[in-house]
Amino acid sequence: MKNVNKIIDKIKQNEFFKGIDDKKIEMIISELSHISKEYSKGQVIANEEEVCKNLGLVVDGIVEIQRIYSSGKHIVLKRMGAGEVFGEAIIFSDKNKYPATIIASSDCIISYLKKEDIIKLCLNEEIILKNFITLLSNKIFILNRKIKTISFKTIRQKVVNFILEQSKSQNNKTVILKISKEQIASLLGIPRPSLSRELMKLRDDGLIEFDRNKISIINIERLEEELLE
Repeated sequence: MKNVNKIIDKIKQNEFFKGIDDKKIEMIISELSHISKEYSKGQVIANEEEVCKNLGLVVDGIVEIQRIYSSGKHIVLKRMGAGEVFGEAIIFSDKNKYPATIIASSDCIISYLKKEDIIKLCLNEEIILKNFITLLSNKIFILNRKIKTISFKTIRQKVVNFILEQSKSQNNKTVILKISKEQIASLLGIPRPSLSRELMKLRDDGLIEFDRNKISIINIERLEEELLE
């Protein structure tokens, strides 16, 4: 019972239920046929091309959306933590299959909501409908940003764009790296050594300074010019 209550408390914090008071959420959850599953680190949550039947709510832990190639290499498309959602963009699609593999990056708990329950919730609760539309809109925004990154021709441009995007989101010319360089390389779709080489070149060119978990922009105008070449 204690574990069940803990899961419910975590579900309350999920962005799907944002703006709804705790008592209302408890009432909603009690009426849903949601299922919670525990996964160990490294365990596959959903395979690429698997049919998406449920909306996944990350209750606890970290999950990664990965594109895995036949060589065994992979690119991390996104990392998600407690409070985030997956499957929202495909569960109602005509092609409702996962476009990538979802893996537990740490021990985690996922709660699943059926499609029918989502429809009922959106019809009965205007706030949840708004939250669901917001989730979809945010997904489109992130995909557009991904396309922008992929469109850059060189590794240097991808690295520069990452630095500028982080500077903009943190509103600071000194960027704090919240994930490892290996994870950054995976997000950008480049080898880890290539990321290190480009950072050193940018430093040697007088555009940035960096250490283990921090990048300081020295010349933002020249960095922006790199994207126009």
